[in-house]
Amino acid sequence: MFRPRKKRNEDCIPTASMADVAFLLLIFFLSTTRFDMKNGLGIVLPGPTTEETQRVRILDDNLTRILINRDGQVQMNNEVVSLQELETAVRQIVIQNPEMVFMLRTDRQSKYENMVNVLDRLRVAGAERINLSTN
Repeated sequence: MFRPRKKRNEDCIPTASMADVAFLLLIFFLSTTRFDMKNGLGIVLPGPTTEETQRVRILDDNLTRILINRDGQVQMNNEVVSLQELETAVRQIVIQNPEMVFMLRTDRQSKYENMVNVLDRLRVAGAERINLSTN
């Protein structure tokens, strides 16, 4: 007589609720993760130029050039100065000419920290008109 074979019950992990568990874990980690907000430089940028606005020409008498080279040396009007000397000189210039524009140019290979240090010194010294550019 022919007897059909019995099927063995194989042990297996039920996967029906795996998606639910993954979804709950995802919700848990998204709701408990804290994202840190980085504060940038507090600079007010001018609005975009249009055809109606004209470019402003700055006289050389109202422009002070500050250069940071790749080694981190600061030059003001082609003279190497320290950060303390820079701050003192900028204070005197701002007192003499409040309309002075400080053009801060940084070498592309210079550290970002150098530019931030010089920019902080300019702001502490009272410079309000600062032009930022790179080589």
